[in-house]
Amino acid sequence: MKLAELSGILNGRMVADLEVVSDHLELRFKDGSCLVIKRTANGVSAILHDVPGSATEAGTRPTRRQREYIEFIRSYMARHGVSPAESDIQDHFMVSAPSAHQMVKTLEQRGFIARRRDFFGSVVPRSIQVVID
Repeated sequence: MKLAELSGILNGRMVADLEVVSDHLELRFKDGSCLVIKRTANGVSAILHDVPGSATEAGTRPTRRQREYIEFIRSYMARHGVSPAESDIQDHFMVSAPSAHQMVKTLEQRGFIARRRDFFGSVVPRSIQVVID
């Protein structure tokens, strides 16, 4: 990918966080996407871990139950200073682990929350961020 193409893809995204990891740089955006920049033997590689269209783009609103989960995540973060683990969500709503996981995935897919991903694309534990107001 050429620099002009990358610039077009990143245009308008707001940076939420920048982290220097031992062998790469992670530039995280408020929409939940992450640009990973790494030095290679041939130069520099850049991988964009994008998220599906955001909630504001689609014009969608969360359902009542989804709002309950989002409010729980917000209040948990305010109380504990970190985002909840899926087991915390499971305990609070008294649902099964697969149900809690599916709701978190749905909230992320609909663009209501974002989760950080590591260099390999795996979700970082306790990295949920509420994206909508």
